[in-house]
Amino acid sequence: MSQWRVLIEENVGGPRNKEWRISDIYQVKGERPEARSIAYELAVRHVPHHPMNLGSRSVYRISDDEYLTTIKGATEKYHYRVVVAELLTLDDTDELS
Repeated sequence: MSQWRVLIEENVGGPRNKEWRISDIYQVKGERPEARSIAYELAVRHVPHHPMNLGSRSVYRISDDEYLTTIKGATEKYHYRVVVAELLTLDDTDELS
């Protein structure tokens, strides 16, 4: 049985030190269809680190396993990506760095 995850990639950090990285990893109880459903919900509803004041949101399906969401902030647009991934190996420290 496969182990599925949903990953969110976005800009994190302060105004001077933002970096693009994985901000969340969601474990999925179930198979790929459940992971895809969770990914869609996160593409539509996730509250990203930036911008602080959320404006309009556009969601793009890149593939059945990947979404790109753009959000208009007060002065510029931001984006985040949601990806369905199959876990192939598990490190003892399965944490975000």
